[in-house]
Amino acid sequence: MLGAAPASATFHLIKVREVYPAGNASYVMLQMLELGENQVAGHHLVAYNANGTIADNFTLPNSVDPNSPNNATILIGGSGYAAAFPGLDKAPDELDTNLNLSPSGGAVCWIEGEPPDCVAWGNFTGPLPTHTPPYAVGSPASPGGVTAGKALRRSIAPGCATSLEAIDDSDQSATDFSEQTPNPRNNKSEPTEEDCSLPSMVIDSKPANPTTKTNAEFVFHSDPPGAALECKLDTGPFVACIHDHEEPFVYAGPLGDGSHTFQVRATNTKGTGISVPYTWLIDTQAPTVAITSAPANPSPGASPTFTYEASQLGSSFECSLAAQGQGDSFAACAATGLTLPSLAEGTYTFKVLAIDKAGNHGAPTAYTWVVSNSAPPPSSPSSPLVSVPPPLTIPKATPPAATVKCKKGFVKKTVKGKARCVKKPKRRRRNS
Repeated sequence: MLGAAPASATFHLIKVREVYPAGNASYVMLQMLELGENQVAGHHLVAYNANGTIADNFTLPNSVDPNSPNNATILIGGSGYAAAFPGLDKAPDELDTNLNLSPSGGAVCWIEGEPPDCVAWGNFTGPLPTHTPPYAVGSPASPGGVTAGKALRRSIAPGCATSLEAIDDSDQSATDFSEQTPNPRNNKSEPTEEDCSLPSMVIDSKPANPTTKTNAEFVFHSDPPGAALECKLDTGPFVACIHDHEEPFVYAGPLGDGSHTFQVRATNTKGTGISVPYTWLIDTQAPTVAITSAPANPSPGASPTFTYEASQLGSSFECSLAAQGQGDSFAACAATGLTLPSLAEGTYTFKVLAIDKAGNHGAPTAYTWVVSNSAPPPSSPSSPLVSVPPPLTIPKATPPAATVKCKKGFVKKTVKGKARCVKKPKRRRRNS
């Protein structure tokens, strides 16, 4: 169904759908293109003779039901209409005692449409009165006159063959209208027309994203209502899902941590509409937190500063500071770190915990230190609490000393720490 029509379209989009020219038993059936075309009070349906002169100018005294659906009708009958069409289901919405249409020729116009909508039949020659925008009828329908007992009905085939649309009006009466068995419908009649568009789905409620819940509940509806619904979770197939709108459609689970995608689609006589997806994250794992810098231990108590980080991006933090013997007192603290007011001497414990986007609270990480105003201030900013070992240096291996062999007449001798071959000294002879 289309959404509510704008206020400027409360009677402007009405078309002539059916005309029964049968003297005082005549009727004219108007039809709404869209929702909201109900405010017809004070507006005019005008009938014309074959020569274009006005035969009847009827002012509708009342508007019709404001909840009239798309393609609803408004029925205006002459004084003899009730005898020709008895029964409450066909009772006219308005009685026009001056309505007396000749089957041999004439025309009727909803003159306040945008544009006005007219149909002519039989021996109508006109012309119609001057109007801006102009009235247009083209060639008359049933140029030989309308057969007794027959009505002229507008074709709705050009666009959606099951719904009245603006495109159905070509301003050519002979093209747009043909003789049919009369079928008057008042404003209380349920429209038989159906929108040709495929049904769509609307998801009304769904799991939070992210969430700690391991089940999933959905509420959804089709537009138009009454379509058959099919649901799909993750890589599973589409299966029929019955949903009465009073209780949510539930996947009991437990569903595992991680991303999940739900899809729902609708099928009616026009076919299957496009599925509507929803993706959300299940997270049951609490984040951990590390203190990345803190005051030295011991250190003076002037404005101690802490920084910290969580294992899950986007987490928020809560911090607590307690002197020795006191209990914890957690409160929200900035993700960028926390600087405390100056502290008196003593032993203190700082704690920080992380809360992820799903609401999981992690366990606190603690740091205890002594505030001593006699302690020298640190010579450099606080260092990370997790020490990083220096890079491992592997000493170069010293190659073994080469073995030196000397040839005959030479001897091995160490000179300046190195083995060398030197000439063997000659032995001196003793004199007798």
